[in-house]
Amino acid sequence: MTTIKNVAVVGATGKIGRPIVERLLDSKLFSVTVLTRDGSQQRGFPTGVTVKQVDYDSVESLEEALRGQDALVSAMAFEAIDAQKNLVDAAANAGIKRMIPSEYGNDLMNPKLAAFPIYQPKIAIRKRCEEKVAENPSFSWTTIHNASFLGPDWTLDFIVDVKERKADIKDGGDVLFCATTYDDIAQAVIGILTHLEETANRPVRISSVNTTQNELIAIAKELGATDGWNLTYSKTENLESEALRRWAEGDHSEEVIAMFINRAFIGKGWGGYFPVRDNDLLGIKGLERDELKAIIKLAMDR
Repeated sequence: MTTIKNVAVVGATGKIGRPIVERLLDSKLFSVTVLTRDGSQQRGFPTGVTVKQVDYDSVESLEEALRGQDALVSAMAFEAIDAQKNLVDAAANAGIKRMIPSEYGNDLMNPKLAAFPIYQPKIAIRKRCEEKVAENPSFSWTTIHNASFLGPDWTLDFIVDVKERKADIKDGGDVLFCATTYDDIAQAVIGILTHLEETANRPVRISSVNTTQNELIAIAKELGATDGWNLTYSKTENLESEALRRWAEGDHSEEVIAMFINRAFIGKGWGGYFPVRDNDLLGIKGLERDELKAIIKLAMDR
């Protein structure tokens, strides 16, 4: 039976990567190596982490760093997704048993999302992983689909800005979607690495809580944000049309990207709500309503 002991992490200083490193260490199950372009960052990592400087443009450099590792977890930022191609090739060459590429977010197995240009780099990486599995069956992959991110920061502001009391309400505000904390994403990594057979070569779908924009506003009002709200209203179908038009015209701005993302996780049937989730398999307990309220309160008090 295959077991994972040595785990390499890429993107370990980011919002997703740092909790993953901490959870791997806290589990006492793994030896953790961080790959970084900048070797001077090694002082910023927890005690017990091995740091290796690599050249992400070189498959040979990455392959050398990955020799002796059992698993590779990528938490690369959205802007750097293309760089994962070399990681996939190096991982397969180096004998990595399980790779978790950076595909966090919406369910990209949903065929509707496959046509969105912003998701093409992520889909290309997953297909690269599938090709490597066909060439080398000892290599395998798992992606993590968590729909929306959830925390007392920009991730909540993107849905409803409870501090400034403003939001653009999509499709009436009662569309149910999944939202996941960084800690639960990190727990999903632990669950994958300890349930290799059950998670091999497929996405896992997780959620800390299922909620709506209107529920989030209602909770904020319960916590004292009763008035002064600036609410606008839009339809995700219209956002999709405008985003496709502007993208085709060369407008690849954050505003346009946000339109695609909002269609993806709030548009009903578009992949932002998972009727079936892998929470139990992966050891994710999820949030009670009081815990969701605590996150909203932290966001309000920033």
